[in-house]
Amino acid sequence: MLPSQSHLFRRFIADESGGFHSVEFVLLGTIVCLGAIVGLAEYRNAVVQEYGDVSGAMAALDQSFSYTLAASSGSPAVSVAYSDTMVGSALDANGVTVNGASSIDSE
Repeated sequence: MLPSQSHLFRRFIADESGGFHSVEFVLLGTIVCLGAIVGLAEYRNAVVQEYGDVSGAMAALDQSFSYTLAASSGSPAVSVAYSDTMVGSALDANGVTVNGASSIDSE
């Protein structure tokens, strides 16, 4: 480097006007990371809650129906019915507890 260039380079390195210090970058990065962690945790909680709501709605789904066909003169009426009943407990879904106390809590 030429003497004038080295002097200019030293002045550029020593100049602090308008620049950020590394501590400020670390502080900003820390705040952004903490905010992202909290935001992602809340997003996770909302998704888990939504899946819980969907599973509760699916468990409460009832497709039972019945109807009666009116017959013409001289013929008996025909009734048809279907009952959508859940086998087992409403709290048990193939061995997985959906609502209520878990088996670990009751021991």
